[in-house]
Amino acid sequence: MSNTNLENQPHASTAEDRSDVLRVEDLTKIYPDGTLAVDSISFSIKEGDFCVVIGPSGCGKSTTLHSLVGKIKPTEGSVILDGKDITNTPTYHRDIGLVFQDFQLFPHLTVAENVVYGLKRMKLTEDVIDERLENVLEMMQLHELRDRQPRELSAGQKQRVALARSLVLEPKLLLLDEPLGDMDYKLQKKMERELLRIHRELDTTFVYVTHDQTQAMRLADQIVVMNGGKIEHSGPVDEVYNRPNTAFVAAFVGDSNLFDGELVALSDDESRATIKTKLGEFTVSTDNLESEPSSLVGKRVPFAVRPQYLSLDDTAENTIECAVKDVLYQSGSGTQMILTATTEEGETEEIQLKSEEKLTVDSDRVTVGWDAANTIILERTSVLEDIDLETDILGK
Repeated sequence: MSNTNLENQPHASTAEDRSDVLRVEDLTKIYPDGTLAVDSISFSIKEGDFCVVIGPSGCGKSTTLHSLVGKIKPTEGSVILDGKDITNTPTYHRDIGLVFQDFQLFPHLTVAENVVYGLKRMKLTEDVIDERLENVLEMMQLHELRDRQPRELSAGQKQRVALARSLVLEPKLLLLDEPLGDMDYKLQKKMERELLRIHRELDTTFVYVTHDQTQAMRLADQIVVMNGGKIEHSGPVDEVYNRPNTAFVAAFVGDSNLFDGELVALSDDESRATIKTKLGEFTVSTDNLESEPSSLVGKRVPFAVRPQYLSLDDTAENTIECAVKDVLYQSGSGTQMILTATTEEGETEEIQLKSEEKLTVDSDRVTVGWDAANTIILERTSVLEDIDLETDILGK
């Protein structure tokens, strides 16, 4: 899969050429009641990247964000911005902007007054304040709204004012906490385009927190996947999607068909493995393994196949006979098929197939297939030791 962030233009320089604008090192937060919200996490973000932090409710992403901005004091660890340790620096001296889900605009101030509020606290000259105000109003397309008050604005307009208020300060880092969460789908899509446009124009580093993994795939250069206060995977979008570290990531980021079974054999060059599952034996690639393939022989391992890699093909390397449960036609000519396969014990497993073409079936049973190269062996179920593949991830 290519980067789904199609509207975002690539940086002129490679990631290796750009320095880390943010480093989080062994960050831990234990609340007074003993709750371990964030458990020794470390990650870094390159200058100019759009990083999205995702995970289920209660995973620690909001605690992480508020630790970055200084609203929460970490129990342990460091936050380093542009080479400077800011762990104990007051919020207003961190050079970090923050946009909340509820916007937090001052209701008694006009749009222009809201935007320049922070600038006036910095005691800049009137000329500098006026120049920055005019520039940001133009960029955010707010000139015609400058004299209105928040109660006269739509949700999308309020969002642009909240962004303008942070961006006018020219922060090294902009944090966005579920900023589109209360908007309807159409407005969300529009605001996503706005965020990408602003990001391109300013080349400011964004850290965006959400539980919406689909939105993350559309926006991000880099994704940080959190679960239970830990990081399951941090990396470029393509890597997280195509080479997830764990079964949890494969299930949470995009749709996946997840299987597991015993690795029973390897090819002579160990580039392929045979895994015996309840649905039969399948050949999988070992290219993404960190361990030596031979170390997994005889062990139970999960693996994943993305729905778009399945096809109606009974000659593929791996095949499963399935019953057709539902056929959904997407916008354009795409097709999503919901299928069920029966295990040796008589249980049913749901299988998803997605195609960019319009598929038609004239039977209630089909054979689906995929190549070994399109499988992902997942050495770990999760970074959390007490996560079970079937009950906690597959919901069985």
